[in-house]
Amino acid sequence: MIAGFEVWTPEKAPTFDDGMPIFEIIGTDAQIVQFPVRAGRQITCFSGAMAYMSDGMKMDVKLAGLKKTFGRLAGGGSLFEVTYTNETNEDGFIGMTPDYPGIIIPLNMATTGKIYCLRDSFLCSTVGLGNQTTDISAGFNPANSIGGIICSGFDFIVQTLENGEWAFIMSMGTVVKKTLGEGEAVQVDGDSILAFDASVQIDIKSVGNCAAICCGGEGLFNTTMVGPGQIWLQSMGIDKMRHLFPPQVSSPPEAGDGGGD
Repeated sequence: MIAGFEVWTPEKAPTFDDGMPIFEIIGTDAQIVQFPVRAGRQITCFSGAMAYMSDGMKMDVKLAGLKKTFGRLAGGGSLFEVTYTNETNEDGFIGMTPDYPGIIIPLNMATTGKIYCLRDSFLCSTVGLGNQTTDISAGFNPANSIGGIICSGFDFIVQTLENGEWAFIMSMGTVVKKTLGEGEAVQVDGDSILAFDASVQIDIKSVGNCAAICCGGEGLFNTTMVGPGQIWLQSMGIDKMRHLFPPQVSSPPEAGDGGGD
């Protein structure tokens, strides 16, 4: 693709030593991520993500400590930490789905490092041997200036993912990925940002003159993302979708409108 962008498509999943895939992403839209779960192994997710599972899977719900719980809530996650464990001696399975029609992006946290995501992007993660889990928390918009924090189009509070094995985030539309080199910059619409490495710097840049500001449809600023690091962009973020379908506020019935002939 032009300019080093890659269209994300479900790729062949990595496998265990015996050839069993670690996960499978099923479908093209409104996807499912399905996991084979070995005896004693675990999967964590946000509340309500489970679509189906084998009979030997057991759900456990708990608070993750005050600091972690506050971080999960601030980052758009659920109040409780939900874990599914295979308590049988045989291989089990579990399927997870987003809570809106979207696609699922796997992140190899062993090689990716810390990631900034849109609030409420986290779907689920695998739990490694020794209970190695992905830390889901919240952080402030990492823009380099006050103007960038306020006007970049990215939330003031963002979700952060760090550590663990495989984490999965929710997105909508088409997702493209680009690895930025040292000092390489791209300008993006703030509503298109899905996630980026913690090493990526973000700020804002004016869209141009008064005509561009008033008639270009992009507002006052574009968001500038500067490498090094990976960025993930989506064509139809959940916030953009909400703008297309604003909530309808119905007026209360006037007095005397109670019906009748």
